[in-house]
Amino acid sequence: MKKGRTLVRGTLLLTASGLALRGIGVLFQSILTRRIGAEGMGLLQLVLTVGGFAGTLASSGVRVAALQLSASAYGRGSPSALTGAVGGCLRYGLLVSAAVGTALILLSGRISEALLLDGRTAPALRVLGVLLPLQTLCGVLRGSFTACGRLRELVSAEFLDHLLSVCVTLFLLRLVRSLAAVCAAVIAGSACGACVCFFLLYTRFRRDVGRPGHAPRGSVLRLCIPLAANDYLRAGLGAVEQFLIPYGLSRSGSRHSALAAYGTISGMVFPVLWFPAELVFALSELMVSELARCQAAGAWDRLHALARKSLRAVLLLTGAVFLGLYCFGGKLGAALFHGEAAGYYLRLFSPLVLFLYPDAIVDGLQKGLGQQLYLVRYNSFTNVIDVAGLFFLLPRLGIGGYLLTYAVSHLVNLFLSLRRLLTVLDGGAAGHAPVPGGEKGSLPHCTIIRET
Repeated sequence: MKKGRTLVRGTLLLTASGLALRGIGVLFQSILTRRIGAEGMGLLQLVLTVGGFAGTLASSGVRVAALQLSASAYGRGSPSALTGAVGGCLRYGLLVSAAVGTALILLSGRISEALLLDGRTAPALRVLGVLLPLQTLCGVLRGSFTACGRLRELVSAEFLDHLLSVCVTLFLLRLVRSLAAVCAAVIAGSACGACVCFFLLYTRFRRDVGRPGHAPRGSVLRLCIPLAANDYLRAGLGAVEQFLIPYGLSRSGSRHSALAAYGTISGMVFPVLWFPAELVFALSELMVSELARCQAAGAWDRLHALARKSLRAVLLLTGAVFLGLYCFGGKLGAALFHGEAAGYYLRLFSPLVLFLYPDAIVDGLQKGLGQQLYLVRYNSFTNVIDVAGLFFLLPRLGIGGYLLTYAVSHLVNLFLSLRRLLTVLDGGAAGHAPVPGGEKGSLPHCTIIRET
């Protein structure tokens, strides 16, 4: 019972903080939209698309690896294993992210001209290159703090990160005029917040646990390589998808209108669409470490119960969010972004939540059960569907082609992932064995770091 209450408290804490942070982000997007307009938002989204892909290359699966290795060490009650896991992931993340960041800085001019077709994005790409190592190292520490239940410290650091980023960005925006400078200012503001977040988390880890040590190289690589393969494929295809949206729309209109439509959908509609999903993300984050501990302890009954309750809660949330967005999306979009286009697209895209939210929790449950290789296959297959659909349908059907492609690919992903999840759960329940050194289904007591 105590474990259940702890999990619920952790989920509620992460959800509340996520909603608050995402709310700050939506309000910031609203301010930014009035400052630079829909075209400027489209330009910024192109920069962030490159940044997302570069961030995936830089992390190379190390965040989830840190989460799983830390959860395993925490479950065994081994401080040395925990410091070794975090130290190994930090070194791996720093090495890869520094290489990717350097490449992004050196190639920023070519990427902006040849890929984004807009030289105004080059300064922001250079700032992104500097920011990548900080983002990666913060991700490692966030994963470890989540696995060990240090949620209050994590939430406070992330709040300070976001608030500082917004304040610095708003200050910088008062000093710049051009769209190129605006994009660079937004990225620079994020860099300031990431610096503070990393410093706080690292200081707290060293104080409560110890200095990060050395982990066996194989333990980090065994997890990171399949995770990185999944992330690379998905991020690469996802970046192609994002570039195809303004490209496909511009084939039926002007570059200006294509950037405006792309900015409205990516910079206004999707932040609102995903806003209520913080409960799903928080639950998914905690399920990775919780299911890993249950599977290691052989607690398949508890594992089944957690999976059922998680799916049920997400389905209830999904229905409520869909009805709310469909009924009030027009008014909400107009109120936040002072235009009819955002409200129209918000209602048009509202049915997507019916399978986006369940797909997110199913992916989290699979990661907790160590099914990363299957996620690689499913995500790669459905991303290929996305790219093909956008290439052929978007120029002909416009936004309707985008909506149809997005819906089909994510429905296929949900079907494949859910089928695999049920297979693993049934197989585990049929063949699990007693936990060595204790009763079947019991979980070890962990006291690595003191509660605050």
